[in-house]
Amino acid sequence: MNSKENKKEKNSAVSETVGYIIIFGIMMTGIALIILLGYPALLNQQQEANIRNMERNMIVLQSDVNALVYKSVPYKETTMQVSGGVLSVEKPVDITDPQIVEKSFRIEIPGALPEIYFSPGGLKFLSENGDISILLQSGAIVKYQSGGSVMVSEPRWFIDSVAGQNTLVIPLIEVNSSKNLAKSGIGTVQMSVEPLNMFDGGTTNFKDFSSSPPYTVTVRPPLEYQKAWENFFRDSLGMTNNPPGSTSWERTGLDRVVIKAWRINVINL
Repeated sequence: MNSKENKKEKNSAVSETVGYIIIFGIMMTGIALIILLGYPALLNQQQEANIRNMERNMIVLQSDVNALVYKSVPYKETTMQVSGGVLSVEKPVDITDPQIVEKSFRIEIPGALPEIYFSPGGLKFLSENGDISILLQSGAIVKYQSGGSVMVSEPRWFIDSVAGQNTLVIPLIEVNSSKNLAKSGIGTVQMSVEPLNMFDGGTTNFKDFSSSPPYTVTVRPPLEYQKAWENFFRDSLGMTNNPPGSTSWERTGLDRVVIKAWRINVINL
């Protein structure tokens, strides 16, 4: 009798041990799956949320810039949360800088305005991984990701057609700062505005061409966000790629061309 009872006790202990090992193995497998699959997915969702939040922040900053430029508001400030990356001021490049082609617009009106280069600078958000950037550039919000760019919000370049007269309006907005600024976390973007006197030897920020129509305007966008601007030129301004396959876009048959330039000074982030 004792021998049988001892065997039962030994079998019971083995069963408990095997059960514990099986349950422990299931638990460890579940934890491993969560770490391998669930955690990266959670990080991706958080990154996407941060990018969407910064797109909304940039639209707020675009509204502030528009108020400074078009409504004669002298000063604006906005407090925002910068998560998942860094917001910084990208300063304009000088005409002698090797990056002038990559970082600037080239604008020409044959017979009226010689070729000029305009480097707009901007407010730029760069994600932690460095694979996504969002830039407030010359009044537009452009986004770069996976080798391509899109325009999140358009600038106020427009064609005005009144009584058969086609007028192209080009507002040029430079973003600059007297110091190097970058911010992550909660910060306040403080900005002011002033005329950017880039015409007639630096005496005026305004040019109005209307005395000798028709005009042809040729624009080449910054190469860094080329695709976003090309889509805008084609779809919103009705410009054509000339010569085809080049980086130049033109609009012909214009009765008037108006260009006005401003500088946004970022005081602090």
